[in-house]
Amino acid sequence: MKVVGVGAGGHAKVVIEILRQLPDCEIVGLIDSRPELWQTELLGIKVLGDDRLLPELRGRGIDHAFIGLGTIGDTTARRELYHKVVNCGFQIASAVDQTARVSPSANLGAGITVMAGAIINAAAHLGINVIVNTAAIVEHDCTIGDHVHIATGARLSGGVIVHEGAHIGLGAIIRQRIKIGREAIVGAGAVVVKDVAPGTTVIGVPAKQLTRAKS
Repeated sequence: MKVVGVGAGGHAKVVIEILRQLPDCEIVGLIDSRPELWQTELLGIKVLGDDRLLPELRGRGIDHAFIGLGTIGDTTARRELYHKVVNCGFQIASAVDQTARVSPSANLGAGITVMAGAIINAAAHLGINVIVNTAAIVEHDCTIGDHVHIATGARLSGGVIVHEGAHIGLGAIIRQRIKIGREAIVGAGAVVVKDVAPGTTVIGVPAKQLTRAKS
């Protein structure tokens, strides 16, 4: 499988190293919108140019891509990039680190990134373009919507529902059966013991709302 990376930041470094674990995967280059990165290298992979090259690469028979853009809170840019790459005809490669533990009964969507030491337990369902970062835990029967980022060390108890585009911060803890609304942000280290409304940000122990829902 030949694959091009779209985005050349820190997240891309992790995905590159995960994909290099696969014997049949060749990363042919990276795409990034920042001109200062063009013709430089990231972990030995050349940054070829910006996304205007995508149709040419697709025409050369490269049919897989990975999204090398991570998220800090707002997941919109990653979501938009995912759809742009798909609309150019690419399949989005999933990257699951060999040290992650994924239950055979879990259901993982396309283009997912599961980093080192993460755990995804029985009957969990994860949508497309989800990030489960280093050592994060998604317990049994959780439902994770499209384009969600579960940050490093976050822990989701059983039956948690996280709706599309939400961000679960570093080391956050979500009590069982909690619902996290669409595009909500759970701050780093927060302990969530009640449902979080769409488009809001919660922080603290226990987590309290910091912002009002988006209109």
